[in-house]
Amino acid sequence: MELLKDKLVLVTGAGRGLGAAIAAGMAAQGARLILVDIDGEAAKAQAAHLVAQGYAAGGYPLDVTDRIAVKNLAADILERLGGLDVLVNNAGVAGRAAFDQPEATEVWDRVIGVNLEGAFNVSHAFVPALKAAKGNVVHLCSVAGFVAGGSTAGYVVSKGAIRSLTQVMARDLAPFGIRVNAVAPGIMMSEMAVAQLNRPGGADWFMNRVLLKRIGETNEVVDPVVFLASAMASYITGTILPVDGGFLAA
Repeated sequence: MELLKDKLVLVTGAGRGLGAAIAAGMAAQGARLILVDIDGEAAKAQAAHLVAQGYAAGGYPLDVTDRIAVKNLAADILERLGGLDVLVNNAGVAGRAAFDQPEATEVWDRVIGVNLEGAFNVSHAFVPALKAAKGNVVHLCSVAGFVAGGSTAGYVVSKGAIRSLTQVMARDLAPFGIRVNAVAPGIMMSEMAVAQLNRPGGADWFMNRVLLKRIGETNEVVDPVVFLASAMASYITGTILPVDGGFLAA
């Protein structure tokens, strides 16, 4: 059974890494994919890779911090395709700067801009399309939204705010039949985690606590995202699902 057969799904930050993996996982479940990324060529390449495998996909450039561009894309999709079944807010960045360092301000602005304001921009712009399809939203949160761990201020605060945004959106959009949930991964084998894993002791804060005593695999995040986006989760909304090997339970 294809969990997302013929559903129209948009994934942000889908040009590489976890976003590309989520798009591929949803395509394998029968979804039609719209892949967007600030690197438009990467999004197009990932879409072409899916098309070559027999899936329906298109790739487009999108800077999630550009509200006008986001609104234009949302209006175009609503007009041409009539609605959006699933929105996955995956686009995200990280940056290192301790709170007392001069560069902390620049890192804060960039990380909050993409991780939080970007998720807001895309979610808000696509509300009409989500209403039309009675669709659902899956945000990418993080265990850093629950504990400071090894992350810096901008990232921790952005992911904590995604927790709150998930719950507020779930409350406000429930009357329209729209579900909103989030997945909160621990450290996963992803492009974004490479720098942290390559620093001596960079993952100690996680490995010293995680119950399963290992880093997660990308597919172990993809599958919960697919589940939350599917009808199998039809009575789940406002939930932040930790996918963390038991980190938060320890």
